[in-house]
Amino acid sequence: MNACPALFAERLTLEPLRAAHADALFPLLADPELWRYEDDPPPKTAGALRARYRRLEARRSPGGEELWLNWALSTPEDGFVGFAQATVFEDGHEAAIAYMIGKRFWSRGLGTEAASAILRYLADELGVRRAVARVDDRNLASLRLLEKLGFHVADDRDRRNVRLELPLTP
Repeated sequence: MNACPALFAERLTLEPLRAAHADALFPLLADPELWRYEDDPPPKTAGALRARYRRLEARRSPGGEELWLNWALSTPEDGFVGFAQATVFEDGHEAAIAYMIGKRFWSRGLGTEAASAILRYLADELGVRRAVARVDDRNLASLRLLEKLGFHVADDRDRRNVRLELPLTP
């Protein structure tokens, strides 16, 4: 089985992320607004993003304990609109998800579609039992998206790094 297959949602294709996606995604991801609530800064160059994506193509953490799943998100009308990722932890029962949609594509439900497709794949194909996400409490749009999907707050002691969880059933 391909651990990072293409996935499909109503309006989105989730392509396994490759270094070749960097040139198309860089203009979207260079926007500092997207990184307001992130620990990392925006990518400085398409080359730097390409190098990062090349490392992610391994689909495994350097020690091999985590499965790294990363997708470039596209629509037929707009082309590439963002990326999404899931990290399946060593025990295989829990995975963290994350996503980033280009600003001009916000409020169209694309993040919800991408996350839903990934959650289905994690549960149905990989047997993951719980999904988690970490969100800055000021990122209200992301909190609403996760709550819409059924996530609940599991730990909000660090308000800039709220942990949300969603039990999954295959």
